Amino acid sequence: MTLRSDFFDPDKPVMVIGGRGFVGSHTVRALIAAGLKVHVFGPPMQVDLLADLAGRFTESHGSVMDQQAMIDAIAQSRCDAVITNAAFAAGDQGMMRSGDQDAAKAMDINVAGFRHTLEAARVSGIRRVIWSDSTVVYGPQDIYGTERVDEGDARHPTTFYGLTKVLGEDLGQYYRDRFDMDVVGLRMSLLLGGDLWYRGAASAITGVMAAAKPGHEHAVSFHNEHIDLMHVADIARSMVLALTHQHALAPHYNVNGFTACMSEIIAAVTAAVPGYQVSHEIVESPLIFPLISDEAFRRTAGYAPTFDLKAVVKALTQGNNDDR
Repeated sequence: MTLRSDFFDPDKPVMVIGGRGFVGSHTVRALIAAGLKVHVFGPPMQVDLLADLAGRFTESHGSVMDQQAMIDAIAQSRCDAVITNAAFAAGDQGMMRSGDQDAAKAMDINVAGFRHTLEAARVSGIRRVIWSDSTVVYGPQDIYGTERVDEGDARHPTTFYGLTKVLGEDLGQYYRDRFDMDVVGLRMSLLLGGDLWYRGAASAITGVMAAAKPGHEHAVSFHNEHIDLMHVADIARSMVLALTHQHALAPHYNVNGFTACMSEIIAAVTAAVPGYQVSHEIVESPLIFPLISDEAFRRTAGYAPTFDLKAVVKALTQGNNDDR
């Protein structure tokens, strides 16, 4: 790449922490597609989501709790920026449920581990760190009224996972203020993707798509409120946009794909796969997040999602029409 940034040399590798996870593996793909060099850091995973990219990136194993291991990995790979997707998940429970079930481990990985990451970057001379933030920093929808929330709205987390993200934002602000580092959190909405491996709200939605075949029936219990959703490839591309931006960025940005409710999702899937039927039991959700505005990131980074509802349905039902 010929682009030069105030905070990152694109001729040097990027260290992707958690690069073998759901978000991380897509981030690695997006970086390689953009012509960037990648070094993956994190624990080994049971399922290899990067098998087809073998030999196209370097790798070292370690934990965000081991600051020296990250310093060593940065030095050995000569990385000039960090993208971190590290977050605590207990088995396949997902981050939100895991945080509520084991607050101590969530605090260790999501907060202490993030501090270790920022400190490893600082002592290594790295000035830009992009990290996986989340719209869970906001509270229940009824706090905010009917308007979409933006980065100027107050944070009111009511889950422990949301609290760890708020603390992560505060850590990022500290490193920005004290050390002039460009620490940037991308507050992503609910992610969808074919290789989503953990359970939760997203898995109920992707389950409707995964089961879609002509003549098949599927039952889902889910609320019918409108929620913000995005394909994981769009957040990965957002990370590349933030990483390669030429100048300093804001501490955090909302990032979204599209907005839909379950009845609209079901209608789109059944239209794409004729003969597929879905019964929808509408249940109340204990927590509905406010809808977000991502205008700031679109304006600053030139972001626009590539996946709307129709495109997500096409991607996640591809091949399902084959009656085999």
